[in-house]
Amino acid sequence: MSRRALWINQAFFHASWPACVIGAANGMLWPGLLAVGAFALWQLQPQRVHRLDASVVAVFMLAGLLLDSLWIQVGLFEYSSHWPIDGVTPLWLLLLWLALGLTVNHSLAFFRRRWLLFAALASVGSPLSYACAERLGAVEWTGPAWLVLLAVGPIWGVIVAALFRLAAPRPAAVTILAGSTGNVGR
Repeated sequence: MSRRALWINQAFFHASWPACVIGAANGMLWPGLLAVGAFALWQLQPQRVHRLDASVVAVFMLAGLLLDSLWIQVGLFEYSSHWPIDGVTPLWLLLLWLALGLTVNHSLAFFRRRWLLFAALASVGSPLSYACAERLGAVEWTGPAWLVLLAVGPIWGVIVAALFRLAAPRPAAVTILAGSTGNVGR
């Protein structure tokens, strides 16, 4: 992927967050759908798509559905826009998980092998993201602030870093060890 394509990938990702969050704070889904939809259309073009993009995005969206629904169920957050169903992750937040998934094999591919670094950064960045979303009115912290910070940062960091680790390319150790004779260990 070209340097230009990496920058465009990252720009789309950074445009997705305010579109989804500010839209949700104002009861509108369309800004997030527009931003993330354009991101997906651009990134999934045959000349740019990574062979694992679809599976990575699906796993990230499933993780987001489970994790952000958990926050609702344990009483840490309430989202201003409940669509489509009360008590589960709202669609605007799933769009953010989709956008994050589209960066894994592209502008944030650096972190697939440096997932511990990503865990540390995400442990700090995720509570800040939720705090900004709260200030904008997209989310309300219903749990005590200390508990929200203590739960969201480390748990989000570990889960998302593990997802990045799972997306890392696997070495073909067996074929390398086998050499041209096909005999492993000789």
